[in-house]
Amino acid sequence: MVKQTTRKAKHPKAKHHTYDATFRGVMEWAHSELNHVGRIVSLSDKDVQYAYALSTVNGMMHLNQAVEELMGDRAYSRHRNDLRKLHGKVERTIDHLIKDFGVNVGTIRAFNTRKVLRKLHTAGTRRKAVRFA
Repeated sequence: MVKQTTRKAKHPKAKHHTYDATFRGVMEWAHSELNHVGRIVSLSDKDVQYAYALSTVNGMMHLNQAVEELMGDRAYSRHRNDLRKLHGKVERTIDHLIKDFGVNVGTIRAFNTRKVLRKLHTAGTRRKAVRFA
């Protein structure tokens, strides 16, 4: 009888996840995420605020990467200025949510098992907007 060893299954590591979003889709996604921020502020329960802010930061990190993807796509070059503005808004909002509600980026990092989010080490720190030619 051959002894079988069991290994813990690993999720495939995504080298570079693509969102394949459209300009309109990203703009509507951003509108939805920014509406969440207003709802977070209107809540009085700190635990619910934290949970909602954590979820919103995770969604906005994905949104941020989708915006960066479009900024680098030549097909969307005529929307580049709007995308840069949106990118700045999203980054500032992420920074404020992390700071104002004490969001633990380590929690998001722990659930990023597929390695879709790439820039978790910089979340919550003021960054310059990404520049694409």
